[in-house]
Amino acid sequence: LMLSPLCRADNWLVDTGNEQPLHHGLSSFGKKVLAEMNRLGMIVDLAHVSVETMKVVLNLSKAPVIFSHSSAYKLCQNRRNVPDEVLRMVVSIRAQPRAGRGAGWGSTGLRTASPQASKDSLVMVNFYNDYVTCNETATLADVANHMDHVKKVAGAQYVGFGGDYDGVT
Repeated sequence: LMLSPLCRADNWLVDTGNEQPLHHGLSSFGKKVLAEMNRLGMIVDLAHVSVETMKVVLNLSKAPVIFSHSSAYKLCQNRRNVPDEVLRMVVSIRAQPRAGRGAGWGSTGLRTASPQASKDSLVMVNFYNDYVTCNETATLADVANHMDHVKKVAGAQYVGFGGDYDGVT
């Protein structure tokens, strides 16, 4: 189950980067929403939020998060993309198996909550030109470059393909 209030929220919940920061990441209510999403086992989506919000959520979340449709900021300096300093934060402190095998993973294959569980998150690269090349056109090779970059900075297990509701952005 996934809810994306953090990526669709106005500034009463998170700082999105569209306006002057009000909460330095998350408002007090946003922190309560994050805790409740963790308690319910919901996936937190950090697409569309400010870098400060990314960092705060990655530090506070007791479960892995996703960036459902973002790309690598180093390759395209769009505020929607994930900078290397944040890519390094999605990595698990200790190497852990994926796909439901090993300690910390439930029988469903989902990560069970623990104090360090926000690591082991997922960055899903999108296909939208503006977020891949910062131009009007992009190729599959450009998307692959973003995949390679996330893989180099965070690791292969932390990257995937993603898209917004239209499947692209």
